[in-house]
Amino acid sequence: MRIENAKRAAPDARIVSQEYRTVNGLRVVQLNILGTIQGIRFSYLGYYYSNSKGTTQLLTFTSENLYPKFKKEAEEFLNGLTRQ
Repeated sequence: MRIENAKRAAPDARIVSQEYRTVNGLRVVQLNILGTIQGIRFSYLGYYYSNSKGTTQLLTFTSENLYPKFKKEAEEFLNGLTRQ
């Protein structure tokens, strides 16, 4: 389901890294996805959390060339994910 959503926006989307993390007591999957939208290469970094009530996607993105510069800031934002 995760990559299919990305492929709707960027047909060439592909997962370049995937790992499980624990964030504020939640087990999430972190995905880094690369793809092209309107000729611009994008890097998506997101957390995906699922339970019996559904799935939450929290995403950040930037152009591929700026990803190394903003990766830490994106991870800090994503790490704010909490369950209410």
